[in-house]
Amino acid sequence: MIRLRSVEIADLDALFALDRECFQPGIAYSRADLRYYLGHPRSVSVLAEDDATGTIVGFAIAETYLEKGKPVGHVITIDVRSSSRRHGIGRLLMDSILEQLRAAAATAVRLEVAVDNAGALNFYRRIGFTQTGRIRGYYLGRLDAIAMEMRLEA
Repeated sequence: MIRLRSVEIADLDALFALDRECFQPGIAYSRADLRYYLGHPRSVSVLAEDDATGTIVGFAIAETYLEKGKPVGHVITIDVRSSSRRHGIGRLLMDSILEQLRAAAATAVRLEVAVDNAGALNFYRRIGFTQTGRIRGYYLGRLDAIAMEMRLEA
């Protein structure tokens, strides 16, 4: 059984290792970046843990910022251990992040995903994100990203 809980700073090393498992060097976040996002007052996060083993199987981090005086969410990362994919964990994490962003009065949420990450693109489309653009060379200066957005209702 999977349990969602708040991320604690003590989880930093495990999250850093998981992010490096999920993303290649140069795309994966540094330990300092993760620490920054976890400690930032406008960030929200959630962690998925296997209840039986205590193993972290995924996490997500988002932030809010103001645009035209209204809060907007931005997904920083969503990571799911490769052995735990296709079991609904990504959806659980995203539902929790979206709930937290709604509670922060965000009117929309945005994210970027690599053009070659078909699984993530399909996942985001299934839950209601639409493509809003393409960012040339977003990853490592050579891999384009698809910009996506979903409107949030209160």
